[in-house]
Amino acid sequence: MNGFGARQGDGYGPGKLAPAQPIGPNGKILMEGYKKEVLGGFENERPRYNQVRTRSLRRMPSFSSRTSNHSLSVQMNGDKPQASPHVDLDDPIQVHLLTETALSDSRKYQILSQEEVDGIKKQVQSLTMRIEQARANLAIQSKYRDAAISMAKLYSPGRPETKRRSFIGNNRLSDQAKEAEMERQISEKRCEELATELFSLEKCLMEPQRKLLEHTCAILQLTHRASSKKSGQPPAGQLMTNGIPGSPESLYTYSNARNSLEPPGDDGFDDRSLYLALDQMDGPQARPRKNTIEIPMKSPVREQNQLRGEMDRVKEENVQLSSLSDEQRRIISDTERKLETLNTRLRDVVITFNPTENAEFPEPSPSSGSGESLNRQIEYLEMGLAAASEEQKYFAQENSKDSEYRAKADEAISARVEAEERIQELNRQVYDLLLQSNPDAPTPDATASLDNKLDYLRNALQLIQIELETAADLSESATAKKQNSDQVETVLTGLWDIIQSGFAEIQQQKVARKQNRANMGLPPDEDDMSGDESVDPNETYSLQAFSAKVQWLYAQATSLKEQKSVLKRQIKQQRELNNKSDAEKDQEVKTKTEELEKLKLLLDDSELAAKDARDKLAEALNNMDALQKASEENDSTSARAVQEQTRLAQDQLKERSAKVATLEVECKDREMTITALESTLAALESQSKAQDVTITQLEGSLKESSGRMEAVEANLAAIQAKLSEADEAKATAEAKVEELAKSLKEKEEELEQMNGMVIELKTELTFAKAELDGAYGSRAQRAAEVAALSKSSETQGLNQQVANLKAELTSTLRDFEEMTKESIAAEKEKLDLESQLDDALSVKQGLEAEVKTLRDRLDREVSRLKEELDKEKLRVPPSPGPGSLGPGGVGASRAGASMLSEQFRATMKEERKKFQEELREEQAKRRKLEDEIRALKKATPGAGIGRSPLGPLSPASR
Repeated sequence: MNGFGARQGDGYGPGKLAPAQPIGPNGKILMEGYKKEVLGGFENERPRYNQVRTRSLRRMPSFSSRTSNHSLSVQMNGDKPQASPHVDLDDPIQVHLLTETALSDSRKYQILSQEEVDGIKKQVQSLTMRIEQARANLAIQSKYRDAAISMAKLYSPGRPETKRRSFIGNNRLSDQAKEAEMERQISEKRCEELATELFSLEKCLMEPQRKLLEHTCAILQLTHRASSKKSGQPPAGQLMTNGIPGSPESLYTYSNARNSLEPPGDDGFDDRSLYLALDQMDGPQARPRKNTIEIPMKSPVREQNQLRGEMDRVKEENVQLSSLSDEQRRIISDTERKLETLNTRLRDVVITFNPTENAEFPEPSPSSGSGESLNRQIEYLEMGLAAASEEQKYFAQENSKDSEYRAKADEAISARVEAEERIQELNRQVYDLLLQSNPDAPTPDATASLDNKLDYLRNALQLIQIELETAADLSESATAKKQNSDQVETVLTGLWDIIQSGFAEIQQQKVARKQNRANMGLPPDEDDMSGDESVDPNETYSLQAFSAKVQWLYAQATSLKEQKSVLKRQIKQQRELNNKSDAEKDQEVKTKTEELEKLKLLLDDSELAAKDARDKLAEALNNMDALQKASEENDSTSARAVQEQTRLAQDQLKERSAKVATLEVECKDREMTITALESTLAALESQSKAQDVTITQLEGSLKESSGRMEAVEANLAAIQAKLSEADEAKATAEAKVEELAKSLKEKEEELEQMNGMVIELKTELTFAKAELDGAYGSRAQRAAEVAALSKSSETQGLNQQVANLKAELTSTLRDFEEMTKESIAAEKEKLDLESQLDDALSVKQGLEAEVKTLRDRLDREVSRLKEELDKEKLRVPPSPGPGSLGPGGVGASRAGASMLSEQFRATMKEERKKFQEELREEQAKRRKLEDEIRALKKATPGAGIGRSPLGPLSPASR
């Protein structure tokens, strides 16, 4: 990039010298944009147009003459870029239009003071130096990045489709490859940071350059004036001052109107001409004018001080620049020297790969110390890394052919051993599960064959399935019992609350009636004297109290029934004594009898309700006894189960300690066998044919194991069928919940009917009271009549009948109160049923959640078992079980296979030792090279996190 013309961005203040934060593109995009310029060395672009037009013939004095004889000659000027070839500077009309456009565009530009202009120029100079420094750093860091990329390519593995293996193994260079990749990423990050910094500096440079250009345009626009129409003489009103014409282009006389296109004239008007005579206004000295702005005198002392300060600052900047350049030269020379040593060591490494073919590998060019040989050193490093990578590929191809057979045999043996270990681990886990329910479960045999292990796994899965079924049945029965007991308990507590609230309301009503009669001065009413004062409305709930309360209610109901019959008989006698001839009285008696019949029906209903309550109470007591017995049995069984689990845990701990001891003994035995088998390494090749025979036998056993796996899959299918049955049970539970909801709706409808009946009975009761008062008078009137007729025997009989009637009325009132209580109880029973429905819904949700968790667990187990089955199918099968090779050759073939595997492992150990020794030597050399590169990068000044090691200095460091 040249300058700043190729970029556009937001403006920055002149005082901000530090680069701003990047706003637009990221570091990678900026680095791609600077790629061509880095390759070209950040050379400034040459001007596209560089033509200068000169006149070769004479020129007419009149500028406005277009027909003057002249010729143009075009020559190249390499010092200064000129105008576009599409612009004819000799055309006055075109030049005039361009001038007018430029003047109109620059009218609103800001004019700066001389101090501001000097400050902006210094800022431009400082930013330019920083940009040049950043470009140099970016060029050097780009070369570092290319070297790091080449180093990463050297350590990177080959293409995956070739399946080659290096002579030092695929996984042995992982650390070096990671370090090389990390170095490449760090270098790329530094290049991106430098590109971002350069971009921000160029954006910062755009603002002061723009301000300088606008200031220049504004000054030129301010001092420019339109020329007079008469080109031969000066404009009117302007005189010569000290031999300098007062033209618009004068250096000392100009207007501040910022309107350069208006014609001259009125702004030079002199007000004193109004007081002159007419003949004096036409003379040459009629309107003398002085210069409005005097030429300022320059102060030599101030100018010298300014020049001296500028010289000092320039010297300091030159000293800083020289120190920076020396430091850069020293860094470049050190880099060249270290690259030379790296290239020399890399040449030695390439020669050691193949001494016969690489003996004439070229030597690196010596370092010049001035940075000229830096590119050659980096190119040589890339060439050496490419040669080393080619040698590695060649050795990998050679070694892959030799190690192919060994790898196959090793994979087959390891797959067989791993399959046996995984099946043994599964059997151990299944055994741990069986111990929780069956302490006498058989332990898995670690030395058994694969067939025996699979048989043990299948039998254990069947036992686990049976235990799961029994546990599910027990959980369902326990939950059902618990739900029944909870429902009975809630129903009884609801009935108790209804009874207690009814007694409390009755007592409050009696107290209120007594207070009203006392306030009125009347004696206490006999109707308020009843036998329910001994009832405690605040008594707490218990089964004994509830049964006593129900018995008391039954006794009260029977006594009320007897009183009802007595009252009915007394009413009949009263009717016979007070026989009236009026049809109205007959009608009233008829209505009373109908009301009494209705009351009788209501009493029958109340007796049935009391009987139902007694039956429910008996059932609740029986259920409570059964639940208490069941809870006691569960507590005893849980205690025994805890004791049994602790005993089993102790036995299991002892068995595990014994197993650990046996495993240690087996490890020692295996180490002894390994040392003995190392001597039989030479017999590996002779026994390879026998191993092929065993491989065919293993394939047959694989087919058998696949059949057993299919049986296991069938068991899993059966488990899934049981899950579907659990879903059906869930559906039945939902149907039961719906039936409960329907029954609840029916209860609500019955409750509404009962409420309607209670309201009708209350209205009829009020009517009956009003009719009795109208027929027999009020209570006070009847008392007066009784007092007047108390002497006669008839009055005594009547009084007795009246008392009986009062008792019967009180009994009817109590019946009505009982009916209201029953309606209230029905309402509360409705609420209880709703709560039971909510509980049933919550239980349903809990069951759904449990079924979901069980299904998830089963799905996970099924998926895990399927994955293990697939892995077992893909692996090489283990050795065949007993009976597959006949009675004579079973032990010999198995022992031969184990001998072959141990011998192969011993040979692989020796080969690995050799390769590890060679790898250590190569890694030591490579570590030395990488340490030197790392030290070289650390030696660069200003290296740190988030900043390039060769980045420009901050303004504070200057």
